[in-house]
Amino acid sequence: MAITMNSHATLGILGGMGPAAGIDLCRKIVDQHPAHRDQDHIPFILYSVPQIPDRTEALLRDGASPLDGMLDGVHALEQSGVGCIAIACNTAHAWLDALRHRTRLPVLDVVEAVAGELSQCVAPGAPIGLMATEGTHHANVYRPRLEALGYRFVQVAEPLAHQALVNEGIRLTKAGESRRGGEALAMAMEPLLAAGAQRVILGCTEIPVALATCETPLGRFGLDASAALARACIAWSLAHETPAQA
Repeated sequence: MAITMNSHATLGILGGMGPAAGIDLCRKIVDQHPAHRDQDHIPFILYSVPQIPDRTEALLRDGASPLDGMLDGVHALEQSGVGCIAIACNTAHAWLDALRHRTRLPVLDVVEAVAGELSQCVAPGAPIGLMATEGTHHANVYRPRLEALGYRFVQVAEPLAHQALVNEGIRLTKAGESRRGGEALAMAMEPLLAAGAQRVILGCTEIPVALATCETPLGRFGLDASAALARACIAWSLAHETPAQA
């Protein structure tokens, strides 16, 4: 007897930046998808090549550009037959337009996903904070677009020391010391909340991963950009499911 079921278009995940980022996005997609059985889940293909040059080094210190490495991943995903691509790295979104111009596939936007979720949890014009890599800040991945929507970014008293603490938390997490990284990142969140931020965008994949390991009560004030992107992936998949016969 034929069984009618939904057939999902395949999602491509451009990972490897770092390797935990792509795995984290995959896990969040699986955890958040409203599935009742294995077959209901989204089919996705993860491209994870950690040798893509460092994004922050490229943006701040004239390091090797990651664009060619990212394009290799995009083309590999194209050839695999995916219908859409999500980039599992916030800083890599500095090259979002360049990637979109070099592929026929839609590429999801983490900033758009975050903006949609901000609108559901804080009022227009609310003060917000951002914890991210130096590269993400330098490339203005988030700030201009969210300010254009009316959000106000809070300032901390010692921005250089604050960013150094964020950097250390990210570094420790990438090195496998997530709990120590989470403790540093929880300390970095405190001055943003003290400055009036109603939500703090966790704009680097390692940040929510690390904060979860130290079980800080401040975590409830964070907006996990990776989780927002995962929900955007799910929304894309549900919008592109087609009836199939099996």
